[in-house]
Amino acid sequence: MSKYGKIVFWIWVILVLLFAGYRFYNLKYAENPTPWPARTSGADSILNNSAPLQAAPDLVLQDTKGQTVKLSDYRGKVVILNFWASWCPPCKAEMPDLDKLGQELAAGQDAVVLAVDLTDGVRETADKAKKYINDNQFSLRVLLDSEGQAAAAYKITSIPSTFIIDKQGMISDHIVGSTTKDALMAYINKLK
Repeated sequence: MSKYGKIVFWIWVILVLLFAGYRFYNLKYAENPTPWPARTSGADSILNNSAPLQAAPDLVLQDTKGQTVKLSDYRGKVVILNFWASWCPPCKAEMPDLDKLGQELAAGQDAVVLAVDLTDGVRETADKAKKYINDNQFSLRVLLDSEGQAAAAYKITSIPSTFIIDKQGMISDHIVGSTTKDALMAYINKLK
């Protein structure tokens, strides 16, 4: 076998081993990376959820105005906790619905929408998030997860991801992917 043939052979061996490792990881660890059941967007999935509820991890983050926000301060309200980034097309697609829902809920005392921006400092910065919110004239309260603590606590593997937290601070449901104002309103009405 020539020197070039040996190099090609070893490259193929390495690629096969990398692929096998990747498949093993996905089958073993990525099957259900969160401890709560993931749902696709749907208004009636909460009605069929029989999984035991788990306490929502508390968060302490700064909002885009520099104010400290603590998730546990919203105990007694249903919390729609949405994880997003301004570079994410599905996040941007659902943002107008989240903003409308947030505006509707602002008048009452039953529920609130909190949008957690995954501010990694590279792909997503606080300035990019603020610019996106301001350019679109959204009034949604945006929290900046600049150290990744919220993403880690909620085991975020893809965005958008939305958690519905009941009045007692328990995770009622988890939506992976885009959602709508109507679907979230169905959750809120069920949990009031």
